[in-house]
Amino acid sequence: MQEHALLPTHQKLIENLAQSANLPVDHLVEQWKSAAAKGTAFREQLLKAGLVSDERFQRSVGETISLPFADKLPALIPGFQNRFTQVVPIRIAKRYLFYPFEFDDEQLVLAVVNPWPSGIYEEAALALGKSSFSMVVSTEELILEAINMGYDRHSSSAEEAAEVLEDEADLSYLDHFRSDETEDLLDAEDEEPIKKLMNSILVQSVRDQSSDIHIDPSPKETVVRNRIDGVLHKITTVPKAGHIPLVNRVKVMAGLDISTKNKPQDGRTMIIHAGRKIDIRVSTIPTVHGEQAVLRLLNQSQGIIPLKELGMTTEMAERVEQLVLQPHGIILVTGPTGSGKTTTLYSALNRINANEKNVVTIEDPVEYRINNYGQMQVNEKIGVTFAKGLRAMLRQDPDVIMIGEMRDTETAQIAIQASLTGHLVLSTIHTNEAAATIIRLIDMGVEPYLVSSTVTAVLAQRLVRKICSYCKTSYLIDRKELLDLGFSDDLLETDFKGELWKGSGCPRCLQTGYQGRIGVFELLLMNDDIRKEVNRTTDASSVKRIAVSMGMKGLKYDVGKKVLQGQTTVEEMLRVIFTEPEKESLPGST
Repeated sequence: MQEHALLPTHQKLIENLAQSANLPVDHLVEQWKSAAAKGTAFREQLLKAGLVSDERFQRSVGETISLPFADKLPALIPGFQNRFTQVVPIRIAKRYLFYPFEFDDEQLVLAVVNPWPSGIYEEAALALGKSSFSMVVSTEELILEAINMGYDRHSSSAEEAAEVLEDEADLSYLDHFRSDETEDLLDAEDEEPIKKLMNSILVQSVRDQSSDIHIDPSPKETVVRNRIDGVLHKITTVPKAGHIPLVNRVKVMAGLDISTKNKPQDGRTMIIHAGRKIDIRVSTIPTVHGEQAVLRLLNQSQGIIPLKELGMTTEMAERVEQLVLQPHGIILVTGPTGSGKTTTLYSALNRINANEKNVVTIEDPVEYRINNYGQMQVNEKIGVTFAKGLRAMLRQDPDVIMIGEMRDTETAQIAIQASLTGHLVLSTIHTNEAAATIIRLIDMGVEPYLVSSTVTAVLAQRLVRKICSYCKTSYLIDRKELLDLGFSDDLLETDFKGELWKGSGCPRCLQTGYQGRIGVFELLLMNDDIRKEVNRTTDASSVKRIAVSMGMKGLKYDVGKKVLQGQTTVEEMLRVIFTEPEKESLPGST
């Protein structure tokens, strides 16, 4: 695939991709030639560009060479799984990305990412005593998850590792560890109790797709929890004597000072798990019961998710793509911490041709490393704030500026001036809804006429948990119950089929009934009527009323539609969106 000649199989794959992803054939051919010239896999080129999802690419590969696509990998019986993990080293499984799918006495079926070259798969089959093998294609994420589960010697061992820490003798050596932690955690054989415990916590959290790890001290013990799909879950408890060694272990990994315990510290580190690089931001603060540590996990190998896969409607995604192609103006994304604002901004930026425009970003921290962008990290210790960094960036002849967060009046005013001088500015801000964002800028000291003349759109968003596809079940519900919850007649008329869905709980979703999250959105587009209202008043409700009358669909409408479509539950809707009881109906409301 990396040769410059476009073979018939490659041409057929490109045609299948063009049809399934609605992309021009010529554009895909150019991407293929670019990948070949750089010695990069075609799949990797498309995924990094955000043109297709891994699932869509792999389905097209299967169609092209007549191989089935596996959207789920079944659990193997323990005996064969142990046999496979003993015969095939984890480095080989990770490097070539393959794992057993089915087997019988004679034949082995392997789930693979790359069907060719197949020599390594043949060797694995022979080593397992199988006379032949066949293949199904699957995504890298699913196969890495299977490798993780199969080779994970620490599965459910965080609790077991914590139980080892019973007395001071187990903790005495904890003051010296390397800060260079680049060994794959699944390869680690370290038997030191604290290091083994920390590795177990990290492995379990990555396996469960956690976003954060909390190490919280209390008078008698330390509770370790991870945040999965926005909700904290307890992993294990650590004896009080193990708290300081555990936090010291975290500090050593992040390059922090273990002797300083009375002031906050921030650092970062990187681990490798099943071949994936996980960037970790570490924050420690002193509390009355000891230092509290929080680790934010950032999966650098995840890539940029296309807008349409974030949960936006096709119409909204296309509108946002048009907005980021305009030459100037300000586009704001608002929502609470952890609602996916930065992910949305990068998905939008990905539609801009960075070869033709100078795209610069200033963030705290840089969450996605993009080769073609000029990315600056905020570092207040040496005086690099959002405002100072933004001023410096304006001297770099930028076309597009992305500001990680509009925190203060100075940053907001510089962003306004940048927009007025012909730059496109994208940023995030913390408000509860799109209309309130306009008023928030005025409250920060920006003149109303400047806000109305520069802001072109505000996108508000939240994340709701998706129903687990493995244990999803339907149940009947009365229409009146939904009306009482605020669903409108219009929405029920078009989308309600007399039933809703929920997850009953299974091992795949840790018995929660949910797996993964999806965005819910509202998009406020600035027009003449809204501009007049912004110049006339600072009442967010009146701005919202005009936006709704002009066709804006609110967060409640979007999440209500996703409930009726079976993507999430009523309980999740109430948890995330309905923070206060109100009589307002869903369509057009927020």
